[in-house]
Amino acid sequence: MAGTAGRGRGPTPTVGVEEEHFLVDPVSRAVVPAGPRLAARAAGVLGDLVSGEFTDLQVEVRTPPCATMRELSAQLARLRRELAACAEAEGLAVCPSATPVIGGGGVVPVGHHPRYLDGVELFRGLMDDFAVCALHVHVCLPDREVAALVGNHLRPWLPLLVEMSANSPFHAGRDTRYASWRSVLRLRFPSLGPPPWVESFDDYRRVAAAMAEVGGSSFADLPFWDTRPHPRLPTLEVRCMDVPAESADSVALAAVVRGLVVTSARLAERGDKGPQLRGELLRGSYWYATRDGWPGPGADGLTGRVLPAPERARRLVEHIGPALEELGDLERVAAFVDRLAARGSGAHRQRAAHRAGGLSAVVDDLATCMTTLQAVPPRPSVRRTPQGRAPDGCASVEEAGRPCGPMSTDARERPEKPMDDSPEQHGRPPEHGGRVRRDGYARLSAADLGIDTVALAEDFTRLADSYQDLPPDPYARETHRFRRYSHAVHLPWTGELSYIPGTPDEEFGTVTEYWQDEHNPEYPRVRRRLPDIPEALHRNRLLDALVHADLDRALWLEDLRRVPVYVGIHLISLGVHDQDQEAVSSPNCLHQDGGSPATFTFAHLIGRRNVKGGENVIATPESAGRQPDALPPEAIHDRFVLTEPLDGYGVHDRRVSHYVGPVRLGDDGNEGRRDILIIGIAPYAPGL
Repeated sequence: MAGTAGRGRGPTPTVGVEEEHFLVDPVSRAVVPAGPRLAARAAGVLGDLVSGEFTDLQVEVRTPPCATMRELSAQLARLRRELAACAEAEGLAVCPSATPVIGGGGVVPVGHHPRYLDGVELFRGLMDDFAVCALHVHVCLPDREVAALVGNHLRPWLPLLVEMSANSPFHAGRDTRYASWRSVLRLRFPSLGPPPWVESFDDYRRVAAAMAEVGGSSFADLPFWDTRPHPRLPTLEVRCMDVPAESADSVALAAVVRGLVVTSARLAERGDKGPQLRGELLRGSYWYATRDGWPGPGADGLTGRVLPAPERARRLVEHIGPALEELGDLERVAAFVDRLAARGSGAHRQRAAHRAGGLSAVVDDLATCMTTLQAVPPRPSVRRTPQGRAPDGCASVEEAGRPCGPMSTDARERPEKPMDDSPEQHGRPPEHGGRVRRDGYARLSAADLGIDTVALAEDFTRLADSYQDLPPDPYARETHRFRRYSHAVHLPWTGELSYIPGTPDEEFGTVTEYWQDEHNPEYPRVRRRLPDIPEALHRNRLLDALVHADLDRALWLEDLRRVPVYVGIHLISLGVHDQDQEAVSSPNCLHQDGGSPATFTFAHLIGRRNVKGGENVIATPESAGRQPDALPPEAIHDRFVLTEPLDGYGVHDRRVSHYVGPVRLGDDGNEGRRDILIIGIAPYAPGL
């Protein structure tokens, strides 16, 4: 090993991972007992880096010790690639799920290893369906005394690792309604789960021996707790995590674990034996983590306060940040937290695939992860953006887009109880939400929003000036539409608003993607990369006031108050230069933005100069897809033209459809434009 954890700023501690994977029939997608056969073939390529596992439905791959996460990533990618190729040669596929998606519901075929057979003898029927795949991370830490105390420090953080890695919502063909069913299966056993708090390594060995003596484990020298000083290797092993779908997530979790071990070892070397969290409470936190997963509530590892997972992740990264920065892993870990905030865990991925095509689609999607390299996005500052990157861009009222990424057809069409029938108020007054809540839409002025236009006059000028250099829409230059877009995350329980930086782009500097699925027929299932708004606007007081005023008209919904909220901020200008030009929005019809029943969109006029048209129409939801002039009068709720700065409107998307008409040049000169600010609001929904 090149180095060890602890001991100040010594050599970099090496790290290695083990991944367990199921084998499936490519036709039925059910797990098959081909582990010994595949392990034998793969050993010809990978040597002792591959082996059988507890059941014949699985194989395990393991990396050699690596000094850097880049090296670990390359090693793990090779292992997955070679394993998948060997599986294909055997007429199999490899499925990185922590429980069998299809099959595996009967008595599983146990491998012929004495340790496995001893476990079956001890635990009997509990082992019948015990087929699970894990990610195990080893960090070099030869000092057994320090390693035992590091386990104390890691205990409060283990439920969060379960949430971050959760990748087992399905088991044997059914949705368990848990995020990590693997963890549920493990918690049935007396010796699987969080380790005990110990005074020393001798105390650790005494507890392990006592557990074996009373029948709680098979071997005193090899307890199966979720952290353990490995009895044969000079490492501390962390075992609580589901195997992730993507190798990039396995590497990021390994970086998190190494950061935790290094941080904790330094505390232990200074005499800190770690927080004495009660075992009963810790197992309760585990159960919560297995059920709700990311981004659900749980106990913070430092304070014990119950907080949402994104906030606990932010605190974790702050806790281990110095070690991560020293090891060169801070950007990788923070990008991983961004990915979790954007798309959720593997459990969200599996359920999204299931909505799209059933259980077979889940297996097929997971199998692609064995050979597909997942990019790690550039990292924004973790302290500034603790909730991470939104999944996709938020389109505007003007463009039939929506915050938060795609929604499957099944999810869109299932019946929903109207969100406004009897919302949970959480102490807010009944009138909160105003006309948007009452009618599904409202016209809004600066006065309606409580905006002090005098005090914020300079900020308004700076916001308006930012429209002067909007670039043309890169996907529709002929429409005379100019735009920028960024997104942010709002925490309802703290009021915090954090902007999410975009990804680097040669033409625009940075860009943010958004995805409208099929909601915009002009760009169906196209990921458009739009230039970000200027970073100076992140500090614009008027923009901040408008965002919070709009949030105040949406946060009466329970679905928005219980999770982080995505806020899409879109600067759009429709500009024309001669009488023959017409600037149009997309799609050019009444539409709904789609997505969650808790989606809201607000529009605020920034400027209007020398243009005709641009009429807004609010109509019934059934009118979507039609032109306003083709509707009967009773289908139209309101028609109006925004003319004064900060005039606007808001819609509760599921209850209305909306439209803005084309803009043409007026009679006063050779240039006309209509500048609009769109603010989209929707709940955190990474599974969409």
